[in-house]
Formats: sequence, C-alpha cells, structure tokens
Amino acid sequence: MKPMTIADIAREAGVSKATVSRVLSKSSLVHERTRKKVSSIIDKYGYTPNILAQGLAGMPTKTIGVVVDEFPNNFYIDLADGIDSVISVNDYFFQVMSSHWIPERELQGVRSLINNRVDGILITPAASDSATVEALKKSGIPFVLMNCRSDDPEVSYVSCDNYKGGALMAEHINSLDHEQIILVSVFDHESVRDRIKGFDDHLRAGAVRTTRYSDAKTYQDGYVLAAQIAESDSIKTKKTSLFVTNDYVAIGFITRFLEMGIAIPEQAAVAGFDDIRLSALCQVPLTTVSQQVFTMGRTAAEDLMNIIKKNGTPPFRRTLDPHLIIRKSTGK
Repeated sequence: MKPMTIADIAREAGVSKATVSRVLSKSSLVHERTRKKVSSIIDKYGYTPNILAQGLAGMPTKTIGVVVDEFPNNFYIDLADGIDSVISVNDYFFQVMSSHWIPERELQGVRSLINNRVDGILITPAASDSATVEALKKSGIPFVLMNCRSDDPEVSYVSCDNYKGGALMAEHINSLDHEQIILVSVFDHESVRDRIKGFDDHLRAGAVRTTRYSDAKTYQDGYVLAAQIAESDSIKTKKTSLFVTNDYVAIGFITRFLEMGIAIPEQAAVAGFDDIRLSALCQVPLTTVSQQVFTMGRTAAEDLMNIIKKNGTPPFRRTLDPHLIIRKSTGK
C-alpha cells in the first residue's frame, strides 16, 4: 500500500496542503473545526510526517540534536534527563550521538545533524573554540554549549563554575588527616583544567600533592588505574587523600581499592566531581562536588527553546554554582 502523503490528507479533508502542514505544526492560524477534521483523517491513517521533508520545506522538524562525549558515563544520562524535561513539554524530540572524545567524529556528527535539518543543537564540545563550534556558528542553526564556557560573546553556554568547585574540594581535603594527597586528572578538558586550578590555588600552604594523569574517562579506566596508583604511591602504607576529577572514574577507584583490601576512608579517602546519581549509591557513597547536572541540561534546553522561538535576546551565558557534597568516602 502506498504511504499517505500531505497531498492525500489535504484531498480527503478538502483543504490545501498548507492547511495540513499548519495542523501538523500546531499553528494557531487554523480554525478549530478544520483542525479537528484534518486531525481525524491523520489519526485514521496513522499518518507520520516526513521530518526531513518538513525541514527542506522550511517547517520546524520539532527535533533537536544532542552531542555528548560518551554514553556510559551517568553524567550524560542525568544531563539528557534535564534536557528531556524541557523539550518533551514543548512537543520536541531529540537525536543523540556520541563523539567518543574524538574531535573529527564530533564535527562529523554535528554536520549530519545540520543536514538532517534539526531545529537546534545542544553539545558538550571537546573545546569551546573547536572546529565544531565554528561550523555551528557558520550554519546559523541555534545551539547552546554545555559543560563548557566560551569567550566568544556570540555563543550561548551553560557551565558549572569549575574553578570554585575545585576550591571547595581543596578546602575539604585540607580538613582531612593524610600523609599524601593525590590528584587524578582524568582527561584534558577546559572544565577539568579549571577544577585543578581551583584545587591547587586553595590547597593548604605547604601541602604536597602528586598528580597522576591518565587518559581515564570511564569506570573501567578508574578501576585499572587504582591498582597502578596503589602500587606506585604505596597507598596500603601511607594514609592518602585522592581527588579524582570525575565521579565515574572515582567510583572505579573505590571498587578496586575495596577489592585490594584498602579501607575507605580509613586508609584512602576518595573524592570525585559531578555528583552523578550513582555517586550516592556506590559501595562507599562518594564525596563529590555537585555541578547540578540535571539543572545544566534543563537550563541549556530552556535557552535553546528560547532561541528557537525568538524569546529573549541571546546569547544566554549561564554559570551554575557548585556545591560540596560530603559522604562516607572521605569519612567526614
């Protein structure tokens, strides 16, 4: 059976194709009696509009693109939950893709979303001055950066004050009893660099901390790195405080330390950053800095909707206030 088209719906309803399009886009310009008649025919045949065709025709596709770094990290699940809380009530849907921290893949994905005529894009970019952000600016499509601030006065973003978050963690670490402090810088990103700067600037005078950098982005990476650091830094014999700049990786540390018989927090106090939902539910609940991930996603989606609907004057530049969440993993 040949699929129904807008022309078929219009012919049966005795209206123009433009009227059917207005009904589909929920335009207020259609008389209620006409809307009901067209809608009943749409329901009768289970008609679904061709989103790409709508985009080519200049109509809203009611779809936004979301680009994140990776799927496994619960940070992005919480972020997507915040996004959905806004776009769903606006009758929008989203397409999501992962860059896997590869700038070329990130750019390719964004170009694909633009070609699919999404109405806007939310993205956690590899960098605020990346080729991807430049491509978005040139495309003219509405977009908002998440978890990343931009010096470009034309770019909208929502990000946590990561420097302040690092400072809050340093002040907490200063209060702990330890022989050594280890900072695990999990990956090179603007947000992480700001956390480290805030941490270093507020660490107690005279305190010596060792940095163990690894390209660790996942729970599994943290699990492997924990064993290496336990050996190289004699954690079984030296009372240690660790600041891991990502909750997901920090939870991997907790799991591995416990398996190795390293008591938390008595021998190793472990702290993270993000306050993903899982951080309160792991074997030893994780002390962390909340950067209000759900709020970040919700706020970014609200700003994107406002840009799409031409409400307010962009750019919208939001910095969220972090909060220290103290749990059992540091013993305080």
